[in-house]
Amino acid sequence: MLDVLRNKLKASVSFPSPPAIAQQIIALAGDPDIDLDRVAAAIGKDPGLAAKILRVANSPLYAKRRESGNLRQALVVLGLNAATTLALSFSLVGTYKAIKSTGIDYVHFWRKTILSASAARTFAEMLHVNAVEEVFLAALLQDIAVLAVDRAAPDFYAELPRRAAHAQLAAYEHARLGLDHASLGAWLLRHWKLPEPLCRAVEGSHSPLAQERPTNAGVVAACAALGSECVEMLLGATVGVDIDALADRAHALLRLSSGQLAAAIDRIVAEIPEIERLFDTALLPPDEAAAMLEQARELLTMRNLRALEAVNMLQAATADLEARTTALEDRQRRDALTGVYNRGHLDQILQREFQAAGAGGWSLSIGFVDLDNFKKINDTYGHPTGDTVLAGTAKQILSVTRATDCVARYGGDEFLIVLPGLEIAAADTVCRRLLHRLRAAQYPVDGGFVNVTASVGLAAHGADTPYHSVAQLIEAADRAVYAAKTTGRDRLMHHDPTRCSNFAGAAGGPMAAR
Repeated sequence: MLDVLRNKLKASVSFPSPPAIAQQIIALAGDPDIDLDRVAAAIGKDPGLAAKILRVANSPLYAKRRESGNLRQALVVLGLNAATTLALSFSLVGTYKAIKSTGIDYVHFWRKTILSASAARTFAEMLHVNAVEEVFLAALLQDIAVLAVDRAAPDFYAELPRRAAHAQLAAYEHARLGLDHASLGAWLLRHWKLPEPLCRAVEGSHSPLAQERPTNAGVVAACAALGSECVEMLLGATVGVDIDALADRAHALLRLSSGQLAAAIDRIVAEIPEIERLFDTALLPPDEAAAMLEQARELLTMRNLRALEAVNMLQAATADLEARTTALEDRQRRDALTGVYNRGHLDQILQREFQAAGAGGWSLSIGFVDLDNFKKINDTYGHPTGDTVLAGTAKQILSVTRATDCVARYGGDEFLIVLPGLEIAAADTVCRRLLHRLRAAQYPVDGGFVNVTASVGLAAHGADTPYHSVAQLIEAADRAVYAAKTTGRDRLMHHDPTRCSNFAGAAGGPMAAR
């Protein structure tokens, strides 16, 4: 059946080929040496067409700098490419509108076709697409094969409603012919020798997402497809049902937001009176257009509100999840009893701060805090009291350090203070303040109080006292703690790399005296 249709269309049986003026314009459009005089001469042969081009140039839709008083001025204002495309549009529409109806509703067909072309042009202008008139012509011709098939085979669409939806037409054509009217329309336009980009745009208007988006034909096809879908929704009785689907398609095809789609529908409806004047066609009664526009605006506004609410909920859920994740990660980094960082996280911080100090050329001091006679607390008062002392010690250390410092439980009754950027003198002040607070702290036991002092060892990594590694720096602070223990406890000792032999421990090493 497809071959029969094509043969009939080639022979121009029932469905006329483009008129002579249109054929001349097609030839001019394909001529790289096109000039103003030749276009003016071709259009001027049809007074009605010339008058329409002049009307277009002075229309609010197209006017640019000044009013045109004759055809030549109109061509200058519009530009040769736009003028040629518009002239072809008017010529083809004028020819095929005269065809009498057979199996489809021609009044509805042309109303939808012209509005779809106007909508496609609006989308193209919003996206600043070059040659918007080519978009207009492609949208105008995307369904031309429906007319051709209806004329060549009057009973072809008899099984469908006279106002069948676009998707119904395409599905029916695929089932009967193996292709739809977009593909057949592209074949017909190639047979008429229309420009190949126009043929490709028509061919891709049913599947614009499959087109190469960066290409001009792909963008034109997307504008034509969205224009058709937009107008089909507006002319139907299911605006409320279809507006969400249309908004999704607008984003998928052209990345338009719901707000941009609403603005486009405003423009499409506002331009209807001028389009009607240019094409001498009644498209929509004003009251129907106003009601349609109001409904579309309201539904798109509701969609925006729903989308905003969904975004806010998603942001809130994301923030809550991030907070939970952060809290969980923080708990994993901290010692469960004291709340300060644990040994695992301390190792990471020490390595990071040691590298940063070396790269930045600043000091890094660490204080090693070892509680004095802590075993006696556990043995005398029990482990719960020992836990209270450990937690209280952590609080005292935090009270004398900065937010940028790191306090960690090193193990058992030992704590480590990491003091980035502090030289030995400033770190000394922090540690002495800590010793004072530890002496003053009291913990309730058996109707009385107990207090616990600490021995603190201090080591500083810097230009004057460089260490080769984090392990060496910790060992230095540990030696200083040992010195504090062996000289009486409850005191602060600095590690002096030049006199490290003074800190040598008895048998068993520095930790033996604790």
